Amino acid sequence: MNAWPFDGLQKAELRCLLPRSLLDNGFYTDYHKDEVSDRSSFSWSGQRKAPSYLHKLVFPQEFMAALRTIKMQDHEIKKATSLLAELVGSIEEGHPSEADVRAAVWESCGDYAALELLVDLLRAKLMELEESSGTVENDSKLLEDFHNLELEEHMRENSSTEERKGMTRNIISCIVYRRGQKQLTSLFLKEAEQALEFCANEQE
Repeated sequence: MNAWPFDGLQKAELRCLLPRSLLDNGFYTDYHKDEVSDRSSFSWSGQRKAPSYLHKLVFPQEFMAALRTIKMQDHEIKKATSLLAELVGSIEEGHPSEADVRAAVWESCGDYAALELLVDLLRAKLMELEESSGTVENDSKLLEDFHNLELEEHMRENSSTEERKGMTRNIISCIVYRRGQKQLTSLFLKEAEQALEFCANEQE
């Protein structure tokens, strides 16, 4: 089957680490962003309504569109292709826009499989991080130990070499960074699990 309807989605970015600022709009905040602009990718035949959780979904629509495309089944691809073929026959440009493609993909398969994939990916990422360097609690304990050690050396007026101090700072920076990775991954996993739960409830 010709894959032309989905060429636009090749530009979608799949990043392992999303910016923390996205979490400001999530399920666990009181902030409500404007829903109007987001709904442009969900208008088609109206058979599948825009999700009620859309205003709380922290993951960018380009990101979600890429996940939907990855998880599409053959019958969903055929449905989206058919929708886009109908559209192409009714517009002067002769080809659909990226927004048209996203809308057709949404109409064909919705969010459930995409969110399920996202939850699996984030769980795997968190497991990988914890297997390589321990849990967030372990990192916090290490940082506390380093802090106590620094206090002891200061009280003893221990004149540590600059090289040793530099090594200590580097180690602490690494621990802080990897703890931040785990915390951020865990927060996004929590958001994805919540979105998946809402999506499942809407399908019932």
